[in-house]
Amino acid sequence: MTDASTIDPTAAFEDLVRAAHEAGATDLHLAPGERPRVRIPSGLTAQGEALSREAIDAMARATFGEARLALQAREGSAQRPLRIGEIRGRVTLSMTRGSYSLAVRFNFGPLDLTLERIRAPEVVQEWLGASHGLIVVAGPHGSGKTTTLHAMTEWLNEHRSLHLCTVEDPLSYEIVSKQALVQQREVGVDVPSTAAGITAALASDLDALVVTALADLEALSAVLHAAETGHLVLVQVHANSADEALERIVEATPPSMHTMVRRALSETLRGVICQRLVPKVDRGRVAVYETLVPDERLQATLVSGGRLSGLPRGEGSLSLSDDLTSLVETRVIAHDTAEEVRARLQRG
Repeated sequence: MTDASTIDPTAAFEDLVRAAHEAGATDLHLAPGERPRVRIPSGLTAQGEALSREAIDAMARATFGEARLALQAREGSAQRPLRIGEIRGRVTLSMTRGSYSLAVRFNFGPLDLTLERIRAPEVVQEWLGASHGLIVVAGPHGSGKTTTLHAMTEWLNEHRSLHLCTVEDPLSYEIVSKQALVQQREVGVDVPSTAAGITAALASDLDALVVTALADLEALSAVLHAAETGHLVLVQVHANSADEALERIVEATPPSMHTMVRRALSETLRGVICQRLVPKVDRGRVAVYETLVPDERLQATLVSGGRLSGLPRGEGSLSLSDDLTSLVETRVIAHDTAEEVRARLQRG
């Protein structure tokens, strides 16, 4: 069993990460008294020697620092970006039986994310060129929407001279300012809450705002206020479809606020992009997209209180099924894979 007294915790953690990455793992789990486990296509597999509680404790302290350790104590978990050479990902710190445990999720995407590399629909670039409005990035858990949001943020960073602030829970990627001035704020580290981070951004000559999580009504209200007051706002929402994303935004507020929220969406919405990750023919996964472009019919539906399922879509909208077909035709994914995804969508 690997003991803390015989290792450099930072070097030991990085060695484990490199070994898991070289094995093609999507995830690495480090638990006290257990051998490291890596998730590969065949399942969860043990790799290397068992790690003592003291060894993992030392790795956790070296990796996270006191501020994030305190966040874990308050919230039950903490996360931070992973960057070791060309390896990128996210590390989650939690507790098990009174001891720290670590989980690493690798990002196999390109280091310099672009809209072209993630094959984002062309309409997304049109949305990002707007001076103000709301862009919603949606998808179920583990669908790659954080990566898409980051690629969109990088497009703004590279192509527009503006002041861009992010409010992230947690921080997933480190962004270096290019044409834009980028300031990143992590909830629990830089600001006490998402709403507080948005308020701070709005008070600092803001042009564009990126919010990774709508944790509560206060945060949602702040996002809508930012969009209504002439800012370009990108927000991430957990949802299985574009329609459901808008429904979740409305339903997150009390019934007395629904009319106000619907009107705000009708006036500010630039578009919704929703995605899932599907296996490629070769190694890895690729995002398949749905986009919803608002038009006068959709705006009228929002204002009138109409159903938020089966919403009318404007020119330039894309269905998930059509994007699956495109991926099959270009031999990126197999026909059977596309049919399995369609079957899951029909089952709901």
